[in-house]
Amino acid sequence: MAELTDLKLAAGTATPGPNEPIRVVYVMGAGRSGSTVLDTILNNHEDVIGVGELVHLYIEGSAQKENCSCGAARDTCEVWHSVRERWSELTGISSITAHERLMTKFTRVQRLAIPEWHRLRAGNPDPDFAECLKQTHATYQAIADATGKRVIIESSKSPLRAKLLSLTPGLDVRLVHLVRDVRGVAWSRMKPFAKSKEGGVPQDIRPKPIHISVGYWLFMNFLSEQVRRSFPDRPSTRIHYEDFVSAPAQTLKEIGKVAGLDYSSVANRLLAGDAMIPGHLYAGNRVRTAGPITLRSDMAWTERLTPNQKRLAWLLAGYKLRQYGYERLPELTPNSESDVLAARSLRRVA
Repeated sequence: MAELTDLKLAAGTATPGPNEPIRVVYVMGAGRSGSTVLDTILNNHEDVIGVGELVHLYIEGSAQKENCSCGAARDTCEVWHSVRERWSELTGISSITAHERLMTKFTRVQRLAIPEWHRLRAGNPDPDFAECLKQTHATYQAIADATGKRVIIESSKSPLRAKLLSLTPGLDVRLVHLVRDVRGVAWSRMKPFAKSKEGGVPQDIRPKPIHISVGYWLFMNFLSEQVRRSFPDRPSTRIHYEDFVSAPAQTLKEIGKVAGLDYSSVANRLLAGDAMIPGHLYAGNRVRTAGPITLRSDMAWTERLTPNQKRLAWLLAGYKLRQYGYERLPELTPNSESDVLAARSLRRVA
């Protein structure tokens, strides 16, 4: 708790926004866990706006690399054009890409931002931290002003970003830790994808070895757990991708409790087979550019991973899989009529 107190003192130098707190429902965890699908479905509540992986908003040239999920180029999308202009008005900075340096310094796991948090914890002053919080709040204020929505769903997944947002004055952050079986994540990361602006792939994606994916999965979920523990007073939950696809109404009810929203109508539409509209997700999995989606299970890993690959994944992460309620299972046939039942059977009731 000493760390949290120190960081709150550092955050206190940032001026809160003039309006009521903007509610942010933040989805964190490992990539390829279904966060874009979850964000898309949560976006279909009338009181929210889903923004996807918002961290890409600040990256120089990102607007030219992909389309918004609405189908328009990101640099011409009316919503994101308005957000950029409003952010500049609020901060007095000409371009939102100027925020990338601060965002990278405190939130990018790949850039080893963790030492920055340790320095703050030790009481070392850093004027960049207060400025980062101010510019971060301006981003969400700009989104609220551009869309008229005061509840924002974000699926950037970075736990360090979740920590930063939770310390940002003027934001009411609710945390959702999304977990998927590491074998499904590893299989997804083994698939290569060619660059396609229209298809939502900003650059060529090379396949990742299974041991690298398992290590990444363990680290991101560990950090997500630590962030939840750091903010025990904030509404938060952990959900599982497999539960979501097999029992979406129950999962949406749990998320609704955290978000302070009633998702029963969205759940009813989902169970009726209605397509979910992606809205204006800025970045995320390529599925966001494919138009309206329906929820379906993805159990291809049960057939596509070799027995040796499955054994390796279990050897490296079996202890954590057991903690999350997963079991070591016999072979399953994906994409069959029993697919949803297979997904449900992946997890036992803890």
